[in-house]
Amino acid sequence: MTVKSGFALVDNDRKLIREHLHQIREALFACTTQEQVECAVGFARYLNRAGLTADNFWLFLRLVMTNNPWVIDELLHEREPKLLFSTIQPDQELIEAAFQTLFARHPEEIYTPVLEAMLGIIQNAYFDPDDGYRLRKITIMDINTLGKFLLKAEPQDHPLNRLVLEILDRLAHIGDYYGEPDKNVLSKHAFNVRYAYFDHTRDLIDAIPEPLLIRFPDRQGVHPEDDFAELVSQRRLRKRDPHGRFVKESEPVAALQSSADPVVKPLAAPPPAQPKVAATNPSAGRLKPGSASATTLGKSTKSTKSAKSTKAANTTASKGSAAQPRSKPTPSAGQPKAPKKPR
Repeated sequence: MTVKSGFALVDNDRKLIREHLHQIREALFACTTQEQVECAVGFARYLNRAGLTADNFWLFLRLVMTNNPWVIDELLHEREPKLLFSTIQPDQELIEAAFQTLFARHPEEIYTPVLEAMLGIIQNAYFDPDDGYRLRKITIMDINTLGKFLLKAEPQDHPLNRLVLEILDRLAHIGDYYGEPDKNVLSKHAFNVRYAYFDHTRDLIDAIPEPLLIRFPDRQGVHPEDDFAELVSQRRLRKRDPHGRFVKESEPVAALQSSADPVVKPLAAPPPAQPKVAATNPSAGRLKPGSASATTLGKSTKSTKSAKSTKAANTTASKGSAAQPRSKPTPSAGQPKAPKKPR
């Protein structure tokens, strides 16, 4: 193939895409193999950095419709799922795609961020129910599709319950300003579905067909390779600046210590301070007679000698007393002497 530039290159790219459209579609949107999931995750990360616009929002919607958690999390990153398409003006095609996505999956089978994103489109379109009805006529089956995602066992403040109940409340007022027989039927059915949630004596099956309420186990879809999954998980933990770029983090202290010398012995304690020795110069250590320092030194020397002599005398006396035998007590003059024992 010849190398081209400018408009010729664009035309050549379009031709390549048309010729390999099926292969490109399978690589980006199928998500049935690990390689396809990894390719979709990489493309989702690119779209997240590029941002959602009026020109590429269909690519966002198509990736959301894959219902693969790895792709959805990389596409949304820190975005609020309910507000993903809030900047796009709803039209018939967008509303139809949202209802088709909800209708194609059972409760608990659809990934929660996908459900919130689709409900966000419907909430935005039917905030004024009569205006939304002009964009796309709603049907009884559409109301049942919304009601099947209600969680009867959860309170009203649950995020999903609050969102679905708000949409049903809006639809219950359809035809208030532009009354028509078809709108009255839709309004009554939306009220019955909403009332079936609040009434403890009724169940959702009283207002919604049973096949729609069957709950399949949560399907997490195909996972990428372990090494790729670990890379994506670690990348999500890294901090980003307001522009979405990764913030350069300093190396942890533990890593720096491990890269240094293996073991550093602590410094030994300094030896105790030795008493100062008198100067060897005899003339330097002599004190002048009659000075205050000489008088004080003489008194302290005499007191020390007297203390030593007193201590020595006490020690000698104690030794002498211990060496002498104890003398028998002599009877006094008034006491009679004890008789001697006969031999």
